[in-house]
Amino acid sequence: MHASQPEGRQLKLRDVIEAMRRLGIAARLEEPQAGSVTDARGAALAIVSADGMFLSANRSAAALLGYSSGELIGRRLLDMAPESDRATLAAQLSGDPAREFYSFSTLLAGRTGRPTRLVLHQQLIAADQNEDLARLTLFEEPLAPEELLEDDAQLSEAEARSRLKYLMIGQQRERQRLAADLHDGMGQALTLIKLMVEDARMRLRRGQAEDAAQKLDATVLQIRETIGEMRQICGELRPLALERLGLPAALSTLCRGVDRGAAHLLVHFHCDIDDRDVPEHLKADIFRVAQEALNNSVKHAAATEIRLALQRIETGLLLTIQDNGTGYDTRPLSLEAMSSTGLGLTGMQQRVESQGGFLSVHSSDNSGTLVSASWTL
Repeated sequence: MHASQPEGRQLKLRDVIEAMRRLGIAARLEEPQAGSVTDARGAALAIVSADGMFLSANRSAAALLGYSSGELIGRRLLDMAPESDRATLAAQLSGDPAREFYSFSTLLAGRTGRPTRLVLHQQLIAADQNEDLARLTLFEEPLAPEELLEDDAQLSEAEARSRLKYLMIGQQRERQRLAADLHDGMGQALTLIKLMVEDARMRLRRGQAEDAAQKLDATVLQIRETIGEMRQICGELRPLALERLGLPAALSTLCRGVDRGAAHLLVHFHCDIDDRDVPEHLKADIFRVAQEALNNSVKHAAATEIRLALQRIETGLLLTIQDNGTGYDTRPLSLEAMSSTGLGLTGMQQRVESQGGFLSVHSSDNSGTLVSASWTL
């Protein structure tokens, strides 16, 4: 973790979710025709201070810049900008600190050192009077050059070709990102395993059987970790249970897993629709929202009972996750907890609402927390 990481700062999930809603509306109004690369892991989100220091970041934002979430916290946007762009970025960050929403384009170089053009959308997060201002920041990779976004007159055929081009660019960038994940994670892990096996073989040839056995035991542990990392990467691209089982069965399996894994917790599942009733492009988002909401209830709500339901309503689909806990959306979360849980659910909110849906979180000390997500069909 970076040496300058701030300590003691807390935010409320409710305030971050509301900031995400306002950010999404403002960004769509500002650039209604803009295209951007969407990470399969969800929106790249971070919470930054007024001067551009990372206070919290989700996995998508960290991966976009080549870091883990923990490594990114405490770093400064200015330090990631090429020297020739730092004065411009400093001016963009040092505007009116009370402005609610602001978007700007900048070059940022992550761990690789290669500058990438990114669009940053920043929304002020509601804070107590004694708190420094913090901004929810959405990082996007623009697909279209800025001059093309300003061209109003396009024939329908030309527009179709343009959209296809942007889709292909987005697919290519997502493939590059996946390749980087495989190279940096799997590639290094497999190289280490190869070296460990070669070391064990050399020890065997020298007659050091006990030392070789210890080295092979360590190799087995490394292989298990690598398998876990591979499953995580595949699961982030698309939950494997969706492919094997379909959405209703995948949600049921998810609920059973939480029920078995958490002591003194009972998870109920209800679904009155078939897998074929759910549009293909919504299935992963529905599963992710359920996954994030269950995770938050287990970690923060102190609940003994959770009810998850997916049902058909008059206007479309409704997913609800209700627990009987203490109500976590109004309770302050540390920035570390916000990275792993709050920004996860907030990222799913961005995905839901970008598809025309709506996500809300309501809670009280007496009735627990209710997470609702709806999609119009």
